[in-house]
Amino acid sequence: MILTFGEFELDFARYELRRKGRTCKVEPKVFDLLAHFARNPGQVFSRDDLIANIWPNRVVSDAAVSTCVKSARKALDGSGNSQCFIETVRGRGFRFAADVKAAAPSLDSDATAAGRRDHLGPALLVVPFRTLSGDPETARLVDGLSSGLATVLTRIPLLRLSNQASRCVDQDMTPTAREEYQNMGVDYVLEGKLQTHDGGHRINVRLNDARSGFQLWAEQFFVTGRADTALDYAVTAVIAKLEPQLHRAIYNTIRAADGAPNAQALFLEASSILALKGWHPESFATAAGLLRRSCALASDFALAYAYLALVIGLGDRIGLLGDREKTRVEALEAAERALSLDSMDSTVLGFAGCALADIGYPDRALPILRNAVEISPANAQAWASLGSACMLAGQFDESIQHLRHGIDISPLDSRLSIWSAILALALMRAKDLDGALHEGKLACQRDDRNYLPRVVVAGIHLLRNEPELARKALNDARRIMPDLHAAQVFPLLGPMLGNALLGLE
Repeated sequence: MILTFGEFELDFARYELRRKGRTCKVEPKVFDLLAHFARNPGQVFSRDDLIANIWPNRVVSDAAVSTCVKSARKALDGSGNSQCFIETVRGRGFRFAADVKAAAPSLDSDATAAGRRDHLGPALLVVPFRTLSGDPETARLVDGLSSGLATVLTRIPLLRLSNQASRCVDQDMTPTAREEYQNMGVDYVLEGKLQTHDGGHRINVRLNDARSGFQLWAEQFFVTGRADTALDYAVTAVIAKLEPQLHRAIYNTIRAADGAPNAQALFLEASSILALKGWHPESFATAAGLLRRSCALASDFALAYAYLALVIGLGDRIGLLGDREKTRVEALEAAERALSLDSMDSTVLGFAGCALADIGYPDRALPILRNAVEISPANAQAWASLGSACMLAGQFDESIQHLRHGIDISPLDSRLSIWSAILALALMRAKDLDGALHEGKLACQRDDRNYLPRVVVAGIHLLRNEPELARKALNDARRIMPDLHAAQVFPLLGPMLGNALLGLE
């Protein structure tokens, strides 16, 4: 879509503002603000309205809104003070005072790229990392980084990966992210540079939005040791920080898309919500609803059925759902449907196996989950689910081993809170109360909005004969879930310990 007003065009495919055909450089939020105004000409928006639409789920000051509005005005009239297009309505907010018309986009390379993306889902280009060092150890590390990252990133469902075989050494001739979008139809570009530094290697990694050319995330890492050991550490360290940023980028792209979402988009939105916002009653219910819609739109979409089974299966296990019999039937049917559609995909197996364990079939789940990690050893969710299923089957040593491994290779997002809490339970049942308390506190630290690890910590304190600390942890859980009751405590701690904990009140 292209919207025109005065001498200007807003090109949503190219993510560009143009004046008389010439591109005007604007920051991403400025473009988003202009796009919001142009989509709603004449409508008055308060500062709170703008924050909700341009900076969703973020705390933004009035000063930041004013700065963005001024930058938008400056992009349109040069001064930043003129109200030719963006008017201030005293006491109410802002209004876009322009005659806006829609123009059909041309069938250029951007339109073609957008069409490929919408049909196939998000795509990431992993560019071979660069170095100016001629050292053989550094060269081996550089060669392995991009391919190692691409291999692990295959665990993100529906993300298409392209690992470009070669790139021009001359930086001036290296394609930009925008050019990669036009040429290859990718949505995101991951690239990096490695330098030797103080006996080790400094790695600078950057994730770019290919459509706009803007940088989404960048971070610096430092590794030491020989290439083989340094490579393993570097890949894990980068993935831990990168994967949540990719989920955020995918989520924002889906939320900004026009038109009715397809089954794949609904699945991606659901998985991103849980990765970014954690396993809470609100995000849980939203994700389950999105996944049901996804299944309804595509009856052969194995991933959607598998993830729906996992979501409602875990919800049943931790007491978040009311009609447990109905829920278990739905989870079982969804898991069976997923496995019948695709029994060779590690992600499908990991989701479905986790669901089967959660609703009371750990013996059925164990071989499915072992197959999942054999197919893809990088599947952190499957490793954590395998550990959880082993705990339910009473295999505590193996449970602890698999849960630790799953956590070690996991992204640094709120999912770690759930997995650390389950590890704390496994350690508690293995009578390692010190280790259990350590993991339980880590689980609480990793997500301030999750009641589950706080219930686990309360139970551990009670077993350690620390009733006051147990009461304090229970009160913290009630801070998050005021109506916490036995149906949510017993599945975690068992009836005996659960009753003793609730009796502290």
